[in-house]
Amino acid sequence: MNPYNFIRYDLNEMHFPGKRTSIDRFYSKLETLMTSGEGRVNIVHIGGSHIQAGTFSGQMRNRFQTLNGEMNAGWGYMFPYRISRTNSPFGYYIRYTGAWQSFRNVESRKSGTLGVGGMSATTHSTKAELTILLEKENTLDYSFNKFRVYYENKAKNYELSVDSAILNTVSNGDGFIDFSLNTYVDSLTLTLTRKSNSTGSFTLFGITTESAPNGIMYHSIGVNGAHVPAYLRCQLFEKQLAELKPDLVILGIGINDAYGRRFTQDRFEDHYDQLIAEIKRAAPDAAIVFTTNNDSYLYRRYVNKNGEKVRESMLRMAEKYNAGVWDMFTVMGGLNSIVLWQQNHLAQSDKIHFTREGYLMIADLFFNALMQDFENYLGQNIQADINRQETDETKTTDN
Repeated sequence: MNPYNFIRYDLNEMHFPGKRTSIDRFYSKLETLMTSGEGRVNIVHIGGSHIQAGTFSGQMRNRFQTLNGEMNAGWGYMFPYRISRTNSPFGYYIRYTGAWQSFRNVESRKSGTLGVGGMSATTHSTKAELTILLEKENTLDYSFNKFRVYYENKAKNYELSVDSAILNTVSNGDGFIDFSLNTYVDSLTLTLTRKSNSTGSFTLFGITTESAPNGIMYHSIGVNGAHVPAYLRCQLFEKQLAELKPDLVILGIGINDAYGRRFTQDRFEDHYDQLIAEIKRAAPDAAIVFTTNNDSYLYRRYVNKNGEKVRESMLRMAEKYNAGVWDMFTVMGGLNSIVLWQQNHLAQSDKIHFTREGYLMIADLFFNALMQDFENYLGQNIQADINRQETDETKTTDN
């Protein structure tokens, strides 16, 4: 990690103002995976454009999955962003045929059903195709032999199929379909065929790909411009989040909530209360970690002091919900530090978004803070074991 004198490396740590029960449960599962190679750890990272771009969350995925050798369980959540005429994250892309209409949770003038990913794509075409293509430049091999399609087809008149030469099994669930393949693939075409003489539509909410039963799965979910109320519009958020079975939910939503002069902490916290209630119902044992807003400007001209207010709110909510906080705002240098990040080619000229190098830096800082806290957890457990052993030996001597 390149040193910059404006970054507060000395303050790069995790904060847990409440109880640590949930995060310690996550660390325990992570420790078991690292020592035995057995088990699955699922992480869901939710946010706005910082996450949709894929560099921040992609670096986190890479760091986690190479934490102890290779612990790659698969890519996780995918969506054909091209249908929505928006940017796709680096690592994969999805080509499509057929006529599709998109809906994003930030489009207030549209209506429809949305899932945990905050986007949907709907087709009425008699035949359509979605082709997943993994980038060859990926650091890890994300070839997969299992994938799940989250969808809605009320008329039950669409059939989903893949090349029969590679298909092993197909099983249907409530709102999803699972495909198991007899080989690993780095590209795959999913065909949607509407039954003859039928009408109706097919709506896609997302796809998840899996390469191994053990390891770490890192689901990256982001929608450009999304604020907390946008995710509250997602009717299937709670149901589909439960199906992802998260052990850790990272919440990086807030930069768009705080963009403007009408921001209030009470309203912001009320919206988060509703979202966290859904998360708690979907995954009651999952740890929750907030990432505070980065320092930013309003309209490229004015220092956005709301970043400090979001920081206060997240620390308050962390105590309320026994969650964690990674204080990105403070670590990057505090108020008006975005200018220094821009001058050092780590932030873009809009003074909101980072460059690729900046996102990689943010991811490394966050990951290092988490791992330092994880090491502290391991150290405390080792010390507790030593204390118990000494106590047992003392009792034996006394007897």
